[in-house]
Amino acid sequence: MQDLQSCIRRGEGVRLEWKRILPREERAARTLCAFANTRGGLLLVGVTDRGKVHGVHHPEEVCATLLRIARHNIDPPLPLELQVLEVGGPRIVACSVPWSKDRPHALLAEGGERQILVRVGSSNQPADGPTLRGVKAARRSTRGLGELERKVLEWVSAQARSSQHPGGTASVARFAQSANVGEARARRSFVRLETLGLLVGHGAGRARIYHPA
Repeated sequence: MQDLQSCIRRGEGVRLEWKRILPREERAARTLCAFANTRGGLLLVGVTDRGKVHGVHHPEEVCATLLRIARHNIDPPLPLELQVLEVGGPRIVACSVPWSKDRPHALLAEGGERQILVRVGSSNQPADGPTLRGVKAARRSTRGLGELERKVLEWVSAQARSSQHPGGTASVARFAQSANVGEARARRSFVRLETLGLLVGHGAGRARIYHPA
């Protein structure tokens, strides 16, 4: 219980999201899909936007709905770990999504459209370019990385922990300036790490922002 409360105090992020009530099925499916394609995650239902435990009236129904979403709104279907937890009286649903070996998982939208999503900070974003290739490659090993690539990983992780901006601020240009290296050289390292699935990027050009995968 203390672990759950300390988790809530840390706030939403790459591996944690909460909702006061279960959102519409497509929105819930986006979060489950993005968690599975990135590093896994935990969805808490029954927690307000301010991180206060509110509880849900029918947690068993919430669990059943999440299982249905994971089976029918996502391809390939997702395995979920579901628990109903009592937190000082109110009951919440904890839905754990493991990082999936079957990735990439696609959200199945109306009309048959498929969309591969990843977790970027505390939001769900479509995977594109190097990020999409990284998701499909499903590689996470850091063996064979050069010194600069390892520095990039450490720097991006530190930025993710310290940034107060919801979308993050870790760009190639900012790294190049802080590490005193050429921007073109830095960009090659960022692109390779993204292709390997070790970084997740969103945005375009010099405005592209990176997060740890």
